[in-house]
Amino acid sequence: MIFDTGTGVYKSLASVGPPMDRSLDIEHVARELPDLDAVLDDTRLRPIGLVGGFALVLIGALLGLPLANTFWTSVVSGVLVFVGIPLFSVGLAAPEPDDGWEIFTLGVDLTREQRRIVGIGSLLVVFSPITVALLGPILGFATAVWLAAAALAVLGSVLILTGFIAWTSRKLVESPVSR
Repeated sequence: MIFDTGTGVYKSLASVGPPMDRSLDIEHVARELPDLDAVLDDTRLRPIGLVGGFALVLIGALLGLPLANTFWTSVVSGVLVFVGIPLFSVGLAAPEPDDGWEIFTLGVDLTREQRRIVGIGSLLVVFSPITVALLGPILGFATAVWLAAAALAVLGSVLILTGFIAWTSRKLVESPVSR
């Protein structure tokens, strides 16, 4: 309740000010979220994923060099690698761009289901350090937190590899064997 000094009456918070912004309306936001398949089918994801993922992994690897090996450089290095690898994987799984980006034409053409598997695996790998960051301080960095994060990372990595192995198997079956 808020006291309105102009009228001398208490008013509820709901009646004060403009209606709730559309970005805070859960139903509206849920309707506006893009479909996972639509995001993974976007050709702009290939250059962003490959270049961004490579850059993050490179920076993470350089921070991991023993020259400045402190606790925080190790943490930042690990997070950059745990975000860069899935970003690179999703970029590699994305469809090849049609509009003059020959440098990103690699011949990797995953099906929609294979892209979805790689995308879900990438999300799991990204959630691994997030699990440690959120649950670690609450649970005192117990062994269960580290095991949960490791399980997310392993499961995500297996899904990423499964998507690319399925594509490789399909390519091998489709192409004739020459002897």
